[in-house]
Amino acid sequence: MTALSCAVIGGGVMGAAAAYALARRGARVTLFEQFSFGHDRGSSHGPTRLFRTAYFEHPDYVPLLKLSAAQWRTLERDSGERLLDMTGVLMAGGADTLLIAGSRQAAADHGLALETLTRAEAKRRFPSLVLAAGMDVLLEPAAGFVYADKAVAAFIAGARMHGAVLRENAPVREWRDAGAHIELAVGDERLAFDRLVAAPGAFAAGVLGDIGALIKPVRKALFWTAPGDDRFSCDKGFLPFAVEEDDGRFFYGFPAVDGDGVKVGEHTGGAPVAAPGDAAPEAAAQARADVEAFLRRRTAGFAPSVTKEHSCLYEASPDGHFIIDTHPEDSRVAFALGLSGHGFKFAPLIGEALADLAFSGETLREFGFLRLGRFGAR
Repeated sequence: MTALSCAVIGGGVMGAAAAYALARRGARVTLFEQFSFGHDRGSSHGPTRLFRTAYFEHPDYVPLLKLSAAQWRTLERDSGERLLDMTGVLMAGGADTLLIAGSRQAAADHGLALETLTRAEAKRRFPSLVLAAGMDVLLEPAAGFVYADKAVAAFIAGARMHGAVLRENAPVREWRDAGAHIELAVGDERLAFDRLVAAPGAFAAGVLGDIGALIKPVRKALFWTAPGDDRFSCDKGFLPFAVEEDDGRFFYGFPAVDGDGVKVGEHTGGAPVAAPGDAAPEAAAQARADVEAFLRRRTAGFAPSVTKEHSCLYEASPDGHFIIDTHPEDSRVAFALGLSGHGFKFAPLIGEALADLAFSGETLREFGFLRLGRFGAR
């Protein structure tokens, strides 16, 4: 029996994870990336991404996170790379903030461990953070961070090892139903496949038409400080952290994992842009000022000034949640959209879900709340 042929559009973490999952199942996979693999023009580049299990965004993500954590370990074994570091994550904010109240709700709903710290305990154990008197402080043990660039490279290498064809600098101009096959236009080529998986990130509108137009690109600024200071590494007890201020702004930070130092950003910030390639210099300047003000207000022990900055794209869905489904007009087409900002940690599981959808049109029932139908599309 001839193996299923499958095209994957998008070589970021989700497309790479899907290509890996499909190739492991014996599909004949071709992965198309419009830029080079590992580029910095989308959502998947950079050293680290948070991994949390007591998920304040929605408790229904928790079962998916438990499965995803196990699959990160599988990828580690297959690749020989350390990809997920469960250091614990420190969270602080008012008792009624989404971060604190939502994390407690998810933990209560799913029997997860959360340690509540007094401000004195937090100051003793984590002296680099300066928290307001009215803040609750939580420590989640089943949390940490993923080494992002290494993870994408591991998926790419794994897909190649299992026979996938990897094509970079190969933008897909269009795809169409060609009857028995799905036809892709790539440069001057017309290529036929049995199935299509699309993980186009913030470039969704150009790949999935009206469905893709649900996704809005948001330009985000990221910053680093304290370069070369190993006091702020995991080995010295410096943990990833998330702080929600009374005004709803949500800041986060990562331990130093390389010479660039501590990464800091504002999750609730960013500038919507008309097209993924658009810059937002005024918004980036404001984000820098906001992050430096946060560093002065909430940190101690290192200079509250930015030494490096970069940008990435969030791909925002209308309700902030992922969209994972098959195309309403062609069930042979599966897609994952609206993932940026908190999707990376789910990558190995979403890759498997996309492979499920490509093969059978169905995946785990736990993905039900993320289907396209919630927007009235079918």
